Amino acid sequence: MMKTLVTAFKPFNNKSNNYALEVLNYILDVDKLIIDVVYDECYNEIINQVKIEEYDLIIALGEARMRNELTLELNAKNIADCSLPDNLGQLKKNKKIIENEIEYIETLVNVSNLKDLIKFSTDAGKFVCNNLYFHLLIHCQNKALFIHIPECNDNIENYQKHAKTIEQIIQTIGGQ
Repeated sequence: MMKTLVTAFKPFNNKSNNYALEVLNYILDVDKLIIDVVYDECYNEIINQVKIEEYDLIIALGEARMRNELTLELNAKNIADCSLPDNLGQLKKNKKIIENEIEYIETLVNVSNLKDLIKFSTDAGKFVCNNLYFHLLIHCQNKALFIHIPECNDNIENYQKHAKTIEQIIQTIGGQ
């Protein structure tokens, strides 16, 4: 079985919960890490708390309440540009995540067998989700994925359904 780390963000923007964190609670047989919604620091939290080289797969979860489907991000962009502050109050406008680094990076995880399980996306946004994914892909492009959790209406069945899909994704990738 693949050794898998799944991360999720703490609540942000004065919300009482984060759908990614709610879904994480229902995912079985993985190592879990809860990180703060803070530019750059979220990646530092991961590398300071775990040895990423020990994992076969790292899946970061974030919420996208404006979406209506679970979405797997195929890439991240080297840009932070959002009107929403992170949990430290940082507001980033049209800033590079990493200076003198490539503009765009794709995951090298083979996701071709996942088309029936999850919708693919090429827009991880320009907030902390994209920031984290860009860092992960720069450092471990061959084993990092990012999945956005859609609107769940605080419904336990929705959390459980998304958790089961993520477990299927892990099993499918592990069986390739």
